[in-house]
Amino acid sequence: MAIEKLQKVHIVCQKEEKDAILDEIYRLGVFHIDKFSPSCVKDGENYFTHPVSAHTVSNKLNTISSIFSVFKQFGVEQKGFISAFLPEDERFSREEFDNIIIKFPLDDFFNELSSLSIRYSKLQKEENGLKEEKILINSIVEFPFEFAVLSGTEETNSFIGIMDGKNFDKLLSSKKELIEKNFLYVFGEKRVKAKFFFLYLKEDEEEVMNLMKEYRIEKILVTETFSGFIEEETDRILQRFSGLEKEKEIILSRIKEYYKEKGKLLAIKDYYESMERKYKSINYTVESKKNVVFRGFVREKDFDKLNEMEKRSHSVVISSEPTVHDAVPVALNNNSFFRPFEMLIKMFGVPSYFTLDPTPIVAILFSIFFGVALGDAFYGLLIVLGCLYFLKRYRGNAGVEKFFKIFLYGGSIAIVVGFLTGSVVGNFFPMYFSHISFTHFLGKLQIIDPSSAEGSIEFLTFSIGLGILVQLLGILLSMIIRFRRKEYAEGVFNGLGWFLFAPSLVLLLFVGQYPQIKIPVYTLLVVGFILLLAGGWISVRQPLLKPVAALINIYGIRSSYGLTSFLGDALSYSRLFVLGLSTSILASSFNIVGKLFGDLLGPLGFFAMLLLLLFGHSLTLAMNSLSAFIHSIRLLFLEFFCRFYDIASVEFMPLGLELKNIRIITKIKEVEVNGKS
Repeated sequence: MAIEKLQKVHIVCQKEEKDAILDEIYRLGVFHIDKFSPSCVKDGENYFTHPVSAHTVSNKLNTISSIFSVFKQFGVEQKGFISAFLPEDERFSREEFDNIIIKFPLDDFFNELSSLSIRYSKLQKEENGLKEEKILINSIVEFPFEFAVLSGTEETNSFIGIMDGKNFDKLLSSKKELIEKNFLYVFGEKRVKAKFFFLYLKEDEEEVMNLMKEYRIEKILVTETFSGFIEEETDRILQRFSGLEKEKEIILSRIKEYYKEKGKLLAIKDYYESMERKYKSINYTVESKKNVVFRGFVREKDFDKLNEMEKRSHSVVISSEPTVHDAVPVALNNNSFFRPFEMLIKMFGVPSYFTLDPTPIVAILFSIFFGVALGDAFYGLLIVLGCLYFLKRYRGNAGVEKFFKIFLYGGSIAIVVGFLTGSVVGNFFPMYFSHISFTHFLGKLQIIDPSSAEGSIEFLTFSIGLGILVQLLGILLSMIIRFRRKEYAEGVFNGLGWFLFAPSLVLLLFVGQYPQIKIPVYTLLVVGFILLLAGGWISVRQPLLKPVAALINIYGIRSSYGLTSFLGDALSYSRLFVLGLSTSILASSFNIVGKLFGDLLGPLGFFAMLLLLLFGHSLTLAMNSLSAFIHSIRLLFLEFFCRFYDIASVEFMPLGLELKNIRIITKIKEVEVNGKS
């Protein structure tokens, strides 16, 4: 359980040296800059103020964000289902990274990409216009004249009209004189809608307008681009469509070429995000007319680096031990085996600096919970093999390695649990290969048969017993933390009291079966009971309320624990039994159905059985792996952490270059990795 020891540090320098000191702090990458509290600045407002940062790199970050928005717009970032959940492994040497930051033409890159995007948008707009023209062409495909005729002459106007077919005959009979005076040509089918071309003298404009209103004639608006016959315009639209598609393909291919620079863009993004944090950290300092003060924390092992900086610059480094009144950041430090589980700790929130790091305990408990909840040897083996594959593929990527190592350990426990409970793809081997030696070997390994009534009780008892042990461990950790904080009374009465009283209640169930433990159990029970009563007694000052407080302390209202909490949390671990049993039942059910189909369908039954088994076991593996992960996390965060865990304010984050999207490797390491692969 390793929370690294930190030193609280104040760095004082002359105002004109502020930027140089900040650059040096950034280069060292060991100093966590902390904000001065408002009260500190207020108390010294006659002397100190918060400076305002004059630097900004937001324009660069906005440019990078806009570039990735263009890539997203064109869908060049699309990935497969599995790869979508995994990061791309972008790696650069330090020399390559520095060259990218210095030489990459980010603004020119953005301008060229934006030009392509704008041109593509114009092509799409033109394409949409052509689609509308095509719809118009299809609606008047029988029109026999050149569209140039619609432009009219000095003495005439014309239009293409459409109206209700029933009213069209009335129009012909009632406006016969006007129609005969001018030119009307009907085309297409007119039973429902009548389409016609009407050429008329400008002197009849008013009468024609009234006629259109009276008979509800709609004009079919034709764009000025239409000039030839229908066939000519159709060919023009098709040719232009083809030209637009080719140009769009060229633009898309060029954008895909630009997307190949994604790794460099991510490197630049990491750099400028780090620079943004650097310049913003200026506002965490306070300054007077002549001096600037940086406040923060540094690991004890890195403190010498700040001393060396002090010697090289005109600054003063003042260190002291953190106190309980400080918002001390937390840096976890575990060995390579337990380190992956720091990811789970950080999901919940890092522990307080003055408590314990539960990472090793979480590593062991999570692996056991996951393995019991999954509870099948074959499924566990698949998870282990999958994790080994991705660990090899993403070797050196710390985030990915941590993630898959968590499942690697859990899958390994699932293999053991599966063999001990006789679940290897459910009842696959007894169902399909009952006479082979491997099936008999599995039978010898099995110590619990969850499918039987007796075995179910044993498995349930194991799960609840595991929960009781975990709860006792939580009480023990709470005691240790309280003693370290010098809260001795709370540690004895509400810590040691429960540590003695709770397990002795459980052991009472076995006194009849094992009489020799009667005296020790009753002794523990009485001592624990007395301590809990004393804890409640001293928790209030009013004499009349002390007996009541003593009794309800055992129930758990005033205490940090209680009988109801203990029983409820211990029983909650029965979910491990339920999840492990459901895995075996689901797998066995698919085995039975698969065999049934195989027997019923004759020669085709073998293929039907394979498909059903593949689908069923894939579904079971996915569902139960997810359930095992979620419920294991729940048992840790809710039933275990609430007994002792104090969340800290922040994680220790030293100011410096922080790489979230890429990795910087040395040339030697790169050669070694390539050689092994």
